[in-house]
Amino acid sequence: MRSNPLRNLLIRLVWDPGIDAGEYVIAYRSRGAEGGFEVVRGSDIVKVYLRGFEARSRWGVKYIPFHRILYVKNESTGEYLYRSRKPL
Repeated sequence: MRSNPLRNLLIRLVWDPGIDAGEYVIAYRSRGAEGGFEVVRGSDIVKVYLRGFEARSRWGVKYIPFHRILYVKNESTGEYLYRSRKPL
């Protein structure tokens, strides 16, 4: 099976004790949201699956497939750890 770098990054946010997951934001496409996307914090990740992840949101736990992720960004440094090639 091929490794998924985005999945590996999210797993590190959840499990690496040296990383403050609250400093990271994950933007993803959301059809019902204003502007067409929503943002969750890395600290809101509940579980990472093979093709997506679950995160806590205002409406409970939400499943987000990897193909919807636009970027993963460290807010304190402004560094993008992942950016989708597909424009919003």
